[in-house]
Amino acid sequence: MPRSVLMLRKLAFAAGCLCIPVIVWLSLIPREWEVRTGLAGQIEHVIAYAGTGAVLALGLPRPAGWRLIASLTALAVALEVGQIWVPGRTSQVIDALASISGAGLGVLAGSALRRLLLRRMA
Repeated sequence: MPRSVLMLRKLAFAAGCLCIPVIVWLSLIPREWEVRTGLAGQIEHVIAYAGTGAVLALGLPRPAGWRLIASLTALAVALEVGQIWVPGRTSQVIDALASISGAGLGVLAGSALRRLLLRRMA
């Protein structure tokens, strides 16, 4: 495998690993600390989880599709439940579904890009 592809995968994996604590932080801070983008909350969820799923799928050394989607799903559900105890926050099923959808889309996109890169380098 060319060195440039290996470096890209390492950077993607590191970025994905950094995204997870950011998602946790943003999900569990009190309402008054939030800084919103102006987008609907569900769109923010889709974007955050899609980006995380994509860079992790791209960066993992082996394809992990369903396991990665399952892990991000567990994270999304745990964080939504955790919001029950955060002042000013509410737990909503629609938010969890948006996060899960984003994770699935991101993992699919990252996996497709990973396959494309590996084929081009073969």
